[in-house]
Amino acid sequence: MTVETVARVTPSEGRAPALDPIVTSVIGLRLEAVAKEMAVAALRTTRSSIFNLVGDFITAITDARGRTLAHTEYAAIIAYSVEPSLAAIIERFEDISDGDVFLHNDVFTGGNQNHDLGVFVPVFADGVLVAWSVCKGHQADMGGSVVGGYDPSIVEVWQEAFRIPPIRYYEAGRLRSDLRDLIAANVRLQYVMDDLDAMIGACRVGARGIDQLIEHYGTKRFAAHSDELLSASARTVTAEIATWPRGVWQGESIMVSDGIDPFRRYRIACELTIDDDGVCFDYSATDDQAPGFTNMPASSAMAGVRIALLMVLAAGGVQVERNHGLLAPVRVVFREGSLLNPTFPAATMFGNQMCDEVFEAAMVALSQPLPERVTAGWNQALGTAYSGIDPRDGNRKVFFGSFNRGGAGAMSGADGHDALGFTGSVGQTRTPDVESYEIAHPIRIDRYERWPDSAGAGRWRGGYGTITQRTLLADDLTGSTLGDDVVAEGAAPGPGLAGGEDAGLNTLTLTAPDGSVRTWGSKERIPGIVEGTLVTCIMGGGAGYGNPFERPAEAVLSEVLDGLCSVGWAALHYGVVVDPTTGTVDRSATEARRSRR
Repeated sequence: MTVETVARVTPSEGRAPALDPIVTSVIGLRLEAVAKEMAVAALRTTRSSIFNLVGDFITAITDARGRTLAHTEYAAIIAYSVEPSLAAIIERFEDISDGDVFLHNDVFTGGNQNHDLGVFVPVFADGVLVAWSVCKGHQADMGGSVVGGYDPSIVEVWQEAFRIPPIRYYEAGRLRSDLRDLIAANVRLQYVMDDLDAMIGACRVGARGIDQLIEHYGTKRFAAHSDELLSASARTVTAEIATWPRGVWQGESIMVSDGIDPFRRYRIACELTIDDDGVCFDYSATDDQAPGFTNMPASSAMAGVRIALLMVLAAGGVQVERNHGLLAPVRVVFREGSLLNPTFPAATMFGNQMCDEVFEAAMVALSQPLPERVTAGWNQALGTAYSGIDPRDGNRKVFFGSFNRGGAGAMSGADGHDALGFTGSVGQTRTPDVESYEIAHPIRIDRYERWPDSAGAGRWRGGYGTITQRTLLADDLTGSTLGDDVVAEGAAPGPGLAGGEDAGLNTLTLTAPDGSVRTWGSKERIPGIVEGTLVTCIMGGGAGYGNPFERPAEAVLSEVLDGLCSVGWAALHYGVVVDPTTGTVDRSATEARRSRR
């Protein structure tokens, strides 16, 4: 069936005590602090670099009904997918007890990606369920047909991972060792189980913080003020949307390659309606689901919409807590059988990466009623994942090429951020420390810097992309790509706005030790990569906003002097003539060139 999501903020049961706005604020801030403490615990205790160097995980606190109160957002695409998973757990189990721990990853019962495993710990006070402490993150392996999971040839869910519907992993404080053995038997890497233990530990840090809050304020005051946190967000967003223009607008984005046909194009379409009932993002016109792994579960697609909405609110100076109440006046529709709500047993491993297209379609639609609030097109992500035996210790490892970062789109009044990367993390997942990354993996980072002339020109330019070169130091590695915007596939760049130029595209190549070079596609798995292979990734910049010839000449000159913008690029794209011998702007030549446009 078609999935329609709408947040509802209703008070908890029972007569609520009088509300104190200061207490509400203090509880909200304390919950945020507890979520951050949980994240630090996960960073310090997990073994996988996907967690402790990249930060591809989140921590969250919800109320007893599974409504998010606070969270960290190292990977926002995961943070905004917590509620559907927890809803499946609450629906499945009626006998939740103190000391229980629940696990879930299944995309067909609310999960966002089968490799994003969630740990959910109920928190009790005086025998009553009062909250949930949550940690959810990407696992290096979750079984399936290939280690690491990224295989474009996968066509059904059983091939991509070991599915975990809602299960009780600890029962009243006792580990169910049979379930642990079952999971361990289906996972290739022991450190995945170690990371699971660390995630449970992080959740217990969160539970302890909630216990301390309730000990101070009491169960009823905590519940009442938690309700008010959600209601305050709902009121803020509702009041803001009431000021937006009324009407219906269209936006779209194109995904190129489904991993089976590298030139197949798919349309992700958004119809935006703003009326007296709020705002609706309807993706029903999106193309039908793909035969391979380029499908996106509805919970993950919902997260992409939420990221776009938060950016538009922030651009208008709207300060709102990122909790369940944020979406109270918002409806999102995903048609069953489409790319954004595939039917069982579709493969969906690539789904999180499709946040780029969901986000872009929403931004294009929003750019029509709210042109001052949106960003121009972003460079779409192109990640790499590797698996193989590390010759230094003989252990099998899975690791990401986590330095591939393109530029963000510009907006009215601000240049795009350089090397921000994937819209699904909005720059919050980390670029790892180079030395730590090299110690952890059989790889050498030879070059990582901003790519000159990569920013889409505009009155406000897009963010600069990057060039990364790395040498692989193990033999017989398997590499997989997960992304879009590859030049060789004829990708469509993110659009510039108000006269700004489009975003840049990506180029990824493998140079073997014998000097032979091959292009790596956006969704392609390559086995048998030999030791000494050089991987070169050039990520494009973001799109510009506004007429490039209106950009201050001094701003262009500054980037010429920094080596980011060439003299030729400055003249061609900005109409700014720089004398390379003096390092100054030729004013008369610049005025003449700009006047001809």
